[in-house]
Amino acid sequence: RSEVLRIEPRDEGEATVAAPPRASTPAPVASSGPSPNAADLGRIVAAGRTALAARDFASAAARFREAMTLRPAAAGPRIGYAVSEIARDNDGLALSAVLEGLVHAPGNADLHELLGDLMNRDERVEDAVRAWREAFDLVPSDRLRDKILKGERELAAGRHYTFSATAHFNVRHDDALDPSLASAIVDFLESSYWELTGALRHAPQQPITVLLYPLRQFRDVTQTPEWVAGLYDGKIRVPLGGIRRLDPRAQRLLLHELTHAVVHSKTHGNCPRWLQEGLAQRFEGRTLDPRQRAEVFDLLAQVDPPAWESRGFSYPAALSLVDDLAARRGEDGLVRLLDRLGDGLDVDAALVDVYGLDYDALTRAWARGVAGTRR
Repeated sequence: RSEVLRIEPRDEGEATVAAPPRASTPAPVASSGPSPNAADLGRIVAAGRTALAARDFASAAARFREAMTLRPAAAGPRIGYAVSEIARDNDGLALSAVLEGLVHAPGNADLHELLGDLMNRDERVEDAVRAWREAFDLVPSDRLRDKILKGERELAAGRHYTFSATAHFNVRHDDALDPSLASAIVDFLESSYWELTGALRHAPQQPITVLLYPLRQFRDVTQTPEWVAGLYDGKIRVPLGGIRRLDPRAQRLLLHELTHAVVHSKTHGNCPRWLQEGLAQRFEGRTLDPRQRAEVFDLLAQVDPPAWESRGFSYPAALSLVDDLAARRGEDGLVRLLDRLGDGLDVDAALVDVYGLDYDALTRAWARGVAGTRR
């Protein structure tokens, strides 16, 4: 367009483009500022990648946004920006960047995959599967195949599910579920949400998806073993198992998985399994009985305490360890620990910041405490 002076019709009705007279030097292009060279853009993108690797998602988003402004058609900065904003629960901003990126680069598999991820988070599973298939056709991978298969299982199981939306939840459930039970579950989730987000001092920015399955469909969709009572994989998935009322077991299960959702959001996924499971058990109200205390004692007597998970994950041990942290700095210490993890610190740095000891020292002190209670 910068080379066009005017468009004039020919006598026979056709049009011709009149080019400007050639000059020895090209005419300057209007710009709001100096054009970046490749090195400048490369440094900005590299800074974004460094911040993303350090889990400093706010800084990463800022750097990638700057690169997008300088080079709108480049897919790389848009991918980095979308990943950063998804980690911050800013799905709307991420979606805008992905959709605009697909206009410039419709053949980019990563953008199609991110579009699928965002559709899935918004409970538009059919659209998600379509986007993942597009990505798979461009660049096949086991990761994409797994997403597609899981999405297809979810669609098959929930094709006739009832959908309801509340202030903080998107809930889907089997049509056979008693409407009064479904209403009681939704009310319980909303009241628990306020208590839990207040205790953890964090509220997710996106609605939390909750899927209530018959037991068989839960196994079909999640492919989990029989001992798994519930699952959080970005969505809360709960098998109701034929319950007819919201009994204490069901309440504990919902609280457990809701804790996972809030902790995951607060830490941007930067939370070790032992802390996730210990916190989830604490907030569901679980305590260790004598048999479980003996199990933890036996475990720590057989292994080096920092390597206690090497024998297989132990839920009682995770609860015992988190209870030990709570005894040191109270609930406020646990919240501060999640804050530091959310800031991008690794586990050792976060523990030292809050408790003055790294994981190795803390687990050894925990083991001594457990042994002392058995004498």
